[in-house]
Amino acid sequence: MNKKLITLVIFLIGSFLVPVNYAYAAKGGAGPQKFKISLGGYSLFRFDSSISVTEPNLGAGIAIDPGDALGIDGEQSVVRLDGRYRFNDKHSLTFSWYKLSSVASKSIEDELTWVDKDGNEIVIPVGASVATDFIFDILKVGYLWSFYQTDKVELAVGGGLHFTKIKLALQAETVASGLFETEDVGVTVPLPVLSFGLKYNVTQRISWYIKSEVFAIKFDTWEGNYTDNTLGFEYRIWKHIGLGVGLGGNALGITQDAEKYTLGYDNQISGVMFFISGYY
Repeated sequence: MNKKLITLVIFLIGSFLVPVNYAYAAKGGAGPQKFKISLGGYSLFRFDSSISVTEPNLGAGIAIDPGDALGIDGEQSVVRLDGRYRFNDKHSLTFSWYKLSSVASKSIEDELTWVDKDGNEIVIPVGASVATDFIFDILKVGYLWSFYQTDKVELAVGGGLHFTKIKLALQAETVASGLFETEDVGVTVPLPVLSFGLKYNVTQRISWYIKSEVFAIKFDTWEGNYTDNTLGFEYRIWKHIGLGVGLGGNALGITQDAEKYTLGYDNQISGVMFFISGYY
């Protein structure tokens, strides 16, 4: 989704809601309700990524930066959805979802050696026209326990699952040889995470929060680590409506040692969030 369009939509919604609900909000803020959902735009200003697919015995294969080698645009805007359901003051469930995707086409400047899922080596020569479809899909679900809570401060810890779907599809063609190959690499990784949350109510309507998630794990053919940090500010313009802005960043590194190939993926993302929240 275009960055300017996301910003315009949120600005128009905010411009409409503020005048209508300001008088109500001025009478006093509202505490947390059972259900909160936030929808907004996540504008990336940093996207560093590396993908490698190699044959484990010979070491042949590819290790590339998708942006530099294949022309994938990492600085983009995406829709992000977050939510929280409180069973009571102490216990709640959370979820978060966003998806990065890019379609690119580029005549490559360096020879690429690709290894498919059967361990076969495929050489993509210099000058080949390569069409790329890249998907990085994130879904997080978790549980939070608010072990300390006052009118000003809430501290919470918990855990959950982080589902990451990674897909890289290539179509390579050369005019000279007539070579045309289509090779895909993709994986969906469910990984456990530990969570920590802090919320501070500056006033009844203004608050800021920090949320961090982390894991490091090794099992079967998988090895991975992940960190995710968010700092956000929110203004409750009405009992059921809030507007906010935040900074977010995460880093993911995973390796799969399959029988016929080794897949490696490293990714770092940073961006600015603009969102509108509903409380019920």
